[in-house]
Amino acid sequence: MQIKTLSGAMTAAERKVKRLFGEDVYKREKLGDYNGVIHTKYSIFLVNFIEETDKKFKTVFPEVAKQIMWDEGIKVSKKVVIDFLNIPNSDRKKLSLVFVLKNGDVFQISPISLMNFCEIANLEVEEKGVYYFFPTIFLKKLSGKVTPKEKKTKDRLSLVSQINSLEEFDEDDMEFAATFRDFDVDFLGEIIRTLRNIEHHLESIENYLKRKKV
Repeated sequence: MQIKTLSGAMTAAERKVKRLFGEDVYKREKLGDYNGVIHTKYSIFLVNFIEETDKKFKTVFPEVAKQIMWDEGIKVSKKVVIDFLNIPNSDRKKLSLVFVLKNGDVFQISPISLMNFCEIANLEVEEKGVYYFFPTIFLKKLSGKVTPKEKKTKDRLSLVSQINSLEEFDEDDMEFAATFRDFDVDFLGEIIRTLRNIEHHLESIENYLKRKKV
């Protein structure tokens, strides 16, 4: 399925919200050519339409890419995210970001998780404005096949988490972890540890993977 316009992206998001969450959309509005907002009884979704994931994440943030073993990301306007977080919400509805790609893949994350992650890791770029550059491996995939590359990376990150679970979390770790409760997989350990430097574990991990032929 090829999606060519923001309207098509919003329709795809609406169908996914209905199918997965059982929520009917009663209001939708466009915010320019690439962003729109859809409202349900319990949630508000910011829909961001993009052509494809950005393969330059590794080039722009080589150290972070090395630590999380991933080289693709999605850019979203910092202003758009902050404006969305400040949207009138007297009913305290759940806020979500939904990224819809041209090929039909759909990703989701909470705006506060994306913002906090990018602020802490300094994942910002300037291109006629300021953009958050978020690694797609930490997004919840609502639509689209999980590629072998994604599966292998998640398996490796899970292994890092298991190794690091032998270490105690300090107070800063727990405060940082509180913003990542909505990920589709329990990446708590690996997000914290990889961003704090896991270099000394990589050799043992690689040897383990070779033995297990992961």
